[in-house]
Amino acid sequence: MTQADDFRSRMATMSPAERNAAMLARIRSMPVVPYTEGGYVLRILEVRGRASGEVRSTPIAAVQLHERLYLCAPNRSRDWVRNLLAAGTCRLSPDETEYKATLVDAEEGAPVLSGYLGQLGRVSEEWPFEQGASNEEIAKHWDTMAIFRVAA
Repeated sequence: MTQADDFRSRMATMSPAERNAAMLARIRSMPVVPYTEGGYVLRILEVRGRASGEVRSTPIAAVQLHERLYLCAPNRSRDWVRNLLAAGTCRLSPDETEYKATLVDAEEGAPVLSGYLGQLGRVSEEWPFEQGASNEEIAKHWDTMAIFRVAA
């Protein structure tokens, strides 16, 4: 079993709050990896809570495609998605850059999501379609997902 498999196995037994804390700690302990075209890097999304106004930290994969950065969510009802929709801006640590977030349409976002899932190297059961789904299949589920373009 690889270290990554062992980490995923431990994560499966944790509560959502414990998984979030473990991933934040892991990302903070890793060297900062630069953004790469067609790939993704782990970052910490910092966005103000829509009710509390407090900054919330969430581990996230930032995807770069055509020199643009994107954040992808399999479910629009996640707190970070709703917070980002309300706030409109965020930070990605350790960048310390303020980003404006724009929810994109399926035409722009499906290729981003397809590339990201292809880079994962494993099947993710969180998405409402099979690994390797076409852009057309991804687009069928667009109203349930959220893909944000973030720009400084």
